[in-house]
Amino acid sequence: MIKKLSRSVDLLLGIGMASCLTVMSCLVFSNVILRYLFDSGITWSEEMSRYLFVFMIFLGTTRAMKLNQHLNVDVFIKLLPFKWLRVSLQLVSAALMLYALWLLIDGSWQLLHININTLGPATNMPLWLLYAGSMGMGICMCLFIVFGIKRLFENEQQNALNENKNHQEGEA
Repeated sequence: MIKKLSRSVDLLLGIGMASCLTVMSCLVFSNVILRYLFDSGITWSEEMSRYLFVFMIFLGTTRAMKLNQHLNVDVFIKLLPFKWLRVSLQLVSAALMLYALWLLIDGSWQLLHININTLGPATNMPLWLLYAGSMGMGICMCLFIVFGIKRLFENEQQNALNENKNHQEGEA
């Protein structure tokens, strides 16, 4: 069930990114055609394209966190001789990422309240939606980190069981 939910979330994020890119491309292309061929344009096209680009980034960073595709420098962790030290450093890394995401969520919450009555100049779209998207991204990324920590402990327990089983078979 969890794998099905994970695939659904991945599909939803991918469709969201593709939709943002498609609409953004159509808006920009249409605006260019209208400006150069007809000396007119869509007044809200640039602003809406900017919002779609921001949301595409939010969805993309969330999906990259889910798939563990963010930049990761693990050359030093792989050189460590003890498993417990590697796991400890991975936990410290996860804790630091959770703290950074907490700062992002808290800052987005404050900006949401500051801009609650502010509207976009061309679209009249409420600007708090941008900060709500940032909060949603941060919360989703926190959940993925917590699930990653859980998976780390499950893998370590499984490795310990396998080593214990291999050790017992070697004695027999």
